[in-house]
Amino acid sequence: MSETQGSRRVPRHHHANDGRADREASTSGAEGFAALGLSDQTLAAVKDMGHTVPTPVQAQSIPLTLAGRDVLAAAQTGTGKTAAFLLPTLDRLSHAGRGEGPLMLVVTPTRELAQQIDGVAQVICKHTHHKVTTVVGGVSYEPQKSALRHGCDVLVATPGRLEDLIAQGAANLSHVEVLVLDEADRMLDMGFLPAVKRIAAKTPQSRQTLLFSATLDEDAQECTAGLVKNPACVEIARRGSIADTIDQFILPVSAKAKNNLLIQLLKREGSQRVIVFCRGKHRADGICRRLRKAGITCAPIHGNRSQKQRENALRNFRSGDVDVLVATDVLARGIDIPEVSYVVNFDVPGEAEDYIHRIGRTGRAGESGWALTFVTEDDYLDLRDAEQLMKSIVPLYQKTDGLDQGADLPKIDPHRDPL
Repeated sequence: MSETQGSRRVPRHHHANDGRADREASTSGAEGFAALGLSDQTLAAVKDMGHTVPTPVQAQSIPLTLAGRDVLAAAQTGTGKTAAFLLPTLDRLSHAGRGEGPLMLVVTPTRELAQQIDGVAQVICKHTHHKVTTVVGGVSYEPQKSALRHGCDVLVATPGRLEDLIAQGAANLSHVEVLVLDEADRMLDMGFLPAVKRIAAKTPQSRQTLLFSATLDEDAQECTAGLVKNPACVEIARRGSIADTIDQFILPVSAKAKNNLLIQLLKREGSQRVIVFCRGKHRADGICRRLRKAGITCAPIHGNRSQKQRENALRNFRSGDVDVLVATDVLARGIDIPEVSYVVNFDVPGEAEDYIHRIGRTGRAGESGWALTFVTEDDYLDLRDAEQLMKSIVPLYQKTDGLDQGADLPKIDPHRDPL
């Protein structure tokens, strides 16, 4: 999996560990990850991952994690949060005996995020020699139970499936040394807080807890206060901020013209590596049917799709066998798909923060990207909510020649106040 690279230079962090080399500040490694206090074996994993310079969230949180601190970290999507918690935790994690563990538990809200974390962890574990097991819903229990019986160092899990396995006596969390709550704000939004608290209660009080999130507002900090002890806070971006690599535009459209307009846009701007977001599972399926009739290869991804179907859709999109992903907000958070050309919001999302996460699928890893949002009369208030969150207006798309936007378009004041 690709992790985003940044350019922040950070001071050396001294971490006691036999065999850890004292690296000279004049080398490029010391200017990057080596300066953070990671061991040589973990730095070899960094090299395999293609990283050279840590992103700001990595630069700030890795030394704190290595020092054993609880950490609350908030950063925009696409800034390398997965590596920010996996590199230092695996660097200092013990190894479980056969049939024991997990020693590290990562809880994340969706199957796709769990599989993404698993992919990054597997690369690092080739060097640290830890064993990773991932348990998610939508698949058979027995292989997961068997893997847990054999033992693991790291368990990556979605809350619902993990609670089921605990209830069946298949998962024992009494030896967890590190608990990671990934996409914590999303878990709160999805109603997982009670489950997360029950899961955390099964782990030792002495554990280290890392909470990573795209946003970390006062409500989220209050809700999770009992899960962390004297945490260090790392906040890279304010709530509602977006990466400066993303250009945003809105396009007024009548509801009846939306379907044809999407096809016109994709044929004019190119359909390769495009994500189309919409509201509703049946709507996503309908958009795919129309795109296929227009000769555009696509795949839907939403909550009604099986785990295998969702995995196939993502794999085919990454490989280029499918040009367009049509997704509900199940894909809006955390999924790292490199080199997405642009994002189309077929519908404005009902939640303002989902707008931030949707457009954050492009413009990742320092690459440029852009996002276009269709706005009907019914979408206007939701657009205004997103603009108020970002504290800025989204400009009108100017390249409208040849695009049929329909009749009775919403009137959008280009000088409107975002607040």
